[in-house]
Amino acid sequence: MRLIFGQEKSTKSKVRSLGTVEALLLMSEWHPRSLHFPPETDGWDDDLISPAPNSKHSENGDNNSESRWVEDMIEPARRSDQMSWMLLGCGLSLAHELGIFDNDDSDMNCSSEEEQQWTDQMTLRRQRVQRLLYVYINQLAWRIGCMSPIPQSLNHAILGGRRPRGLSQPGNTWLTFMDSWIELTKLAKSVTDMFFPSAVFSRQQLLTGRYVGLLEHFRPLLNQWKDKYLQPQVLDKAFYNDLFIEYNFVRVYTHSVGMQAVVERAVADTEPNQFDEMRPMTIDPTDYEYIQEVIDGCCQILQKVTHLAEAGALRFSPVRIVLRITSASIFLMKALSLGTRHAKLQEALEILEKAIDALKSNALDDVHLSTRYAALLDMHVSRLRRNLLASSKVMKNSRGTMRRSSMGPPPWPDSTSNSHADRTNPMGTPASQELTPELGFMPSLNDMAGDEWLSLPFDPSMAPFGISSSGGQFPMYEGGGLDFIWNLPS
Repeated sequence: MRLIFGQEKSTKSKVRSLGTVEALLLMSEWHPRSLHFPPETDGWDDDLISPAPNSKHSENGDNNSESRWVEDMIEPARRSDQMSWMLLGCGLSLAHELGIFDNDDSDMNCSSEEEQQWTDQMTLRRQRVQRLLYVYINQLAWRIGCMSPIPQSLNHAILGGRRPRGLSQPGNTWLTFMDSWIELTKLAKSVTDMFFPSAVFSRQQLLTGRYVGLLEHFRPLLNQWKDKYLQPQVLDKAFYNDLFIEYNFVRVYTHSVGMQAVVERAVADTEPNQFDEMRPMTIDPTDYEYIQEVIDGCCQILQKVTHLAEAGALRFSPVRIVLRITSASIFLMKALSLGTRHAKLQEALEILEKAIDALKSNALDDVHLSTRYAALLDMHVSRLRRNLLASSKVMKNSRGTMRRSSMGPPPWPDSTSNSHADRTNPMGTPASQELTPELGFMPSLNDMAGDEWLSLPFDPSMAPFGISSSGGQFPMYEGGGLDFIWNLPS
């Protein structure tokens, strides 16, 4: 603290203080064991203690499962982010005191080559701290739904700084990695600002179909970022793996707006407290495509988890990566529960199970978040598999025709339904031309066997986000985010 609040401004003290800022940033991603244990007190910090389980789940006999979910995952994740937020705020305050965002380098004027090298080294250190602060603070603010304390006026100072002359290859590689991460962070923030400025505005976009045009704006931007930055031949392996997970998570987060739209439309068309009697729901072809993007992005993240475990790197991953894994698995389970083909379900569940094994066998210690989440996820996946398979059964009505017990696959668009076509295909392009090459031909209802489309009975908690307040809340932090799991038969 003496370095933070002291008055020394010499070059040596600045070097030491820059190291302090970097240490604070690193501590925000790697936590001590004590963080995993809530304090045994009812004093000023009693809000960190897990709340009592919801009574409605106690009535259903699921209080033990949900209590474990809250105590073992939600509360530790919240404590983790609260501590990280305080550390980053402390680092930002110290950075302002040191003047690392100033463009004036008069205190580093040099006349000899040796002094020039020292100046270039200090410039690189300052740029390093600037970029780390920007990414870490904006990433955490995005995840917890807070406003970034970094003013917009500093963006140019951070992104427009010149690179030191004669920079070594490792230094150049690191700056390239950070610049690409900054661009991805800006893109993710733009998605949130566009889709979740307020609860009322978000629902209006989802119910009127305007979200489709906005998603079609962001999809090419994501592809352009991937083509420009996600290149394994340019980046170091560790940098590439980090960006690979971050890119696919932003991809999942963006396309999951289509999942949110499916649930919001279903809720809007149904009387309150009558979801058990909800009629079978059909997913539009456009939303079906978005849901497949979510499933594929989540599978990419979880497959990378398995690869990191095989290489022995998973146990040393920061808390941020662990929370990306947990959120991706929840997104995947929610996407699968809305409906998927049998082959895709088996593939996704196999990837989930391999990721569970990787988390179990690569925990850093016995209280690490990944160990407890792996045990909970194993239980959830088994329950999901059991009930998805059960939901594939069809029932005969009194006329002898077949009807589904839950949601159905998307039918091919009817050219006579102008309102439907306008909402899902505003450009008037044939639906078959809109699908990405990775998805291939999307079969119609008549092309599928009766037991090939699987889904769960509809539950509003299938929505990936909670938009009751401003900002899309990540599923990890929603107390009722897995209600569709708790409500399933045991």
